[in-house]
Amino acid sequence: MLDRLGLPYGAFDFVVTEGEWRFLEVNPGGQYGFIEQATELPITAAICDYLEGTGQ
Repeated sequence: MLDRLGLPYGAFDFVVTEGEWRFLEVNPGGQYGFIEQATELPITAAICDYLEGTGQ
């Protein structure tokens, strides 16, 4: 979807109710900090590397 929209990054928003996933939107400036904090994964650094063209 990101390729089709021409976006290098996007945060996908879903609602899950009773096991059913519903797509809401893809946000080119979406928030992910809470995931980075909870998992202690370097998400911001990985996105920056990718956008700078140095990511794998």
